[in-house]
Amino acid sequence: MLNIQNLTKRYGDKLAVNDLSLRIAPGEIYGFIGHNGAGKTTTLKATAGIMAFDSGRILINGKDMKTDPLGCKSIMAYIPDNPDLYEFMSGIKYLNFIADVFGVSAADRAARI
Repeated sequence: MLNIQNLTKRYGDKLAVNDLSLRIAPGEIYGFIGHNGAGKTTTLKATAGIMAFDSGRILINGKDMKTDPLGCKSIMAYIPDNPDLYEFMSGIKYLNFIADVFGVSAADRAARI
């Protein structure tokens, strides 16, 4: 289901994730533990497609996060521990944002919302 190959992410001169490779099969559960700055959140955000990475590949059910980000996002979810990511949006703006992400037409979105 999840295949991370040689993932690397830098913040300027700081190396946050260094050549990480990981494969998680369907039904497996993984937890990321480590000290602050170890790259846990960076890895999860890159996997969720909300943060760009410098090199490597992230495949979700065989779909590539760089070449098919919407395809990847349509089969997975990311729930942050701090839900203020979209704090600036009203409820209707948030629903329209999600409809845009999933390519819902204007007519269909109006009916659904």
